[in-house]
Amino acid sequence: MLAFPDVQGTRPEADARDFVTVLAPRHYQEVAVAAYEDAELLLSAILPDARIEHVGSSAIPGAYSRGGVDICVAAPRDAFDEALGVLCEAGYVQRSLDDGDHRRATLAAAHGDVPLTLLRLRDALRADPTLLARYNAIKIEAGPLGTSAYADAKAAFFADVLAR
Repeated sequence: MLAFPDVQGTRPEADARDFVTVLAPRHYQEVAVAAYEDAELLLSAILPDARIEHVGSSAIPGAYSRGGVDICVAAPRDAFDEALGVLCEAGYVQRSLDDGDHRRATLAAAHGDVPLTLLRLRDALRADPTLLARYNAIKIEAGPLGTSAYADAKAAFFADVLAR
């Protein structure tokens, strides 16, 4: 995780064990985009039939972030199990599996989190600067409140945006 001393929203009295560092785009975005490009080359090579998309905050110019890189790997329905196996063999760790109508899994890279997430949210934030400003404000305000409050604030925001 990248950490910088002048990140907005810091509070010295916050418990450092439960504090979310929110990074301004200038502190992480260039490195995150390069990390995505490297991951896309690898993922495209091992899953040639999959669609690889950069999602999450690092895919949205101007978005504040915790500094991670989120990637969506969309495999053809009939190749889902094979793609999941290939990713696990490549070192990704399966965190969840949903066998509902739209099968999906969440995985993490051995070297850091790379959850598979939604494209719709990314596209909404890219298209609407006001919505992006609201998202950034929520993250900056919730960061000092700890991991749980940060996750809850983002979840409420996501639910609101995705309900539209």
